[in-house]
Amino acid sequence: METNTRTWAAQPDSRLIVILSSERSGSTLLRVMLGEHSRIVAPQEMFLLRYADFETWRAQKPVAMESLLEFFLLLGRPSTESSLDASYRGSSTVEVYRKLFDHLAQGMFLLDKTPAYANDSATLTRSAGLSPFYIWLIRHPLGVIDSHVRLKSKLRNNNRPLPRRMLQPLRDVVERWTGGGLGALARERETKWLLQNMNVRNFLRHVPATNKAVLHFEDLVRSPEAIITGLCTSIGIEPEPQMVRPETRQVMNPNLGDPNFYLHSGIDSQLAESWAARYDEVQLRAETLQLMHQIGIPTRRPRHRAA
Repeated sequence: METNTRTWAAQPDSRLIVILSSERSGSTLLRVMLGEHSRIVAPQEMFLLRYADFETWRAQKPVAMESLLEFFLLLGRPSTESSLDASYRGSSTVEVYRKLFDHLAQGMFLLDKTPAYANDSATLTRSAGLSPFYIWLIRHPLGVIDSHVRLKSKLRNNNRPLPRRMLQPLRDVVERWTGGGLGALARERETKWLLQNMNVRNFLRHVPATNKAVLHFEDLVRSPEAIITGLCTSIGIEPEPQMVRPETRQVMNPNLGDPNFYLHSGIDSQLAESWAARYDEVQLRAETLQLMHQIGIPTRRPRHRAA
């Protein structure tokens, strides 16, 4: 993880921490871990930065109001949709955040983790107006692919009649054979992983070192205490013991985070390379492997395949 000597949190005012990542990269785990800190308020995915103003956000992402309500619930100040609509109507997105900061005690932070922020440069540019601390969370593309495919397959099978479920494994084999070892869903996720991480890399090049940190999901699950301690140092806050023993919350809205997070009883180091039982790096495109090298993802030793 990259760290810096000057701390972003040296200023006493309340501000924003933004997690940037591709979906299925462990951002829910990191959000919950950071949310255990006494100075960080971490609701579900807010999606606010994707839109220029409050009205557009309300119209195009109404489910995210749940996250805004959770923000006030975490502060011990339950609110209602109607009261929040009245408070923020007519506000730009940046103004909404600044009004939210007014509800935080001095020196506290709002954590916003929304993987969709990495989809386009306009969203990332909009965030710069708030001078947040950015955390770039990187996961091996095959880890992302494996997690995404298993989640979508589970949802798909839950909604399909038994005969179609029984035929699906055969369809998957045909897709992998015709798709260079990856099925259509996996290849689609690879493309999105590549786009999102390239967007984040290009944006963070222009962010001061004091306002960002880079960490890898694999390091987080293998050495959570060391990684969280280093991350807190980068932000400029003292680590707290409960951060590496995050409490599992209620079932999350599948549109605002990992719907299966509540099933985990703790931080599982085996998630670092669980994908290796089902995938091989030779299945990835050349441009994916190139970006992996550029952003510090080590490659595994190639498997020996039978002739």
